[in-house]
Amino acid sequence: MSQPIYGFLYDFVFKYVFGRQQNVELLSYLLNALLERPKENKITVTEITNPFNLKEFAEDKFSIVDVKARDENGTLYTIEVQVLSHSRFIERALYYLTKLYSGQIKEGDKYSDLRKTIGISIIDFELFNKEAEIHNIYKMLNLKSMAELTDMFELHFVELSKFKIDKPRMLQTKFEKWLHVLKFGDALYGDNQILPDELRSEEGIIMAFEEMKRVNSDSTMRDIIEARSKAAATIATIKEDEFIKGKVKGMIEGKIEGKIEGKIEGKIEGKLELARELYKDGILLEKIIEKTGFTAEQIKND
Repeated sequence: MSQPIYGFLYDFVFKYVFGRQQNVELLSYLLNALLERPKENKITVTEITNPFNLKEFAEDKFSIVDVKARDENGTLYTIEVQVLSHSRFIERALYYLTKLYSGQIKEGDKYSDLRKTIGISIIDFELFNKEAEIHNIYKMLNLKSMAELTDMFELHFVELSKFKIDKPRMLQTKFEKWLHVLKFGDALYGDNQILPDELRSEEGIIMAFEEMKRVNSDSTMRDIIEARSKAAATIATIKEDEFIKGKVKGMIEGKIEGKIEGKIEGKIEGKLELARELYKDGILLEKIIEKTGFTAEQIKND
């Protein structure tokens, strides 16, 4: 029985393939494709600022993994892949972007030293169900004039769940070819299958597959991937259990609350009926109001 192939959407594999200093060229290819940069404005990554560290992975199964990089213009990037949805994923992405931005300078440094910061989340779940686009970009804008306040921040979300395989590869753009590889590469071509010419001809894709196969052929790295996968599955199960427990608890509390409210309402209604009967029997209205707390209008409204 053949071993499973761990693809690019495993954060460990993604970090190994795109997050090592010797692979800055490969990361450049990916960024140019994802951000759809023309040749005259292409990105050239010069440094991975948090390079792949096998020891860190071995010691921490729950760490959040991203690739941080700097290009020749000083622009900073944080790129991550994520297959598990998160109720506060947008806030988390914004937090890591602003953390990267603010971390550029220390006390006493000049604000002019700050450089543009771009966050890219490649996710395999639907985050924006009201948006039809696969790739959504968020910046700081004036809501009235739509004028851009600054170009120093960009948040990119690439929803692989919206990417379909039905478009012929020869008609796919550079962006679509890389999405095809990221989402389906391990399943379609991971087990020594031959890459089609349309993918082989795209800059960086062959190199990315070679790196992916290198990870999968290393027993130490496979053990770490499996340990991280089990840890992620455990977390997902706990969250699901908590969600179910919360739902059940809510239903039970709702039923109890409803019964209590019903009893209270019943007692109030019964007390009001008694007050009305006393009024009909000739008891002074002021006395009834004093003893029951009802208003004259409530008592008289039969």
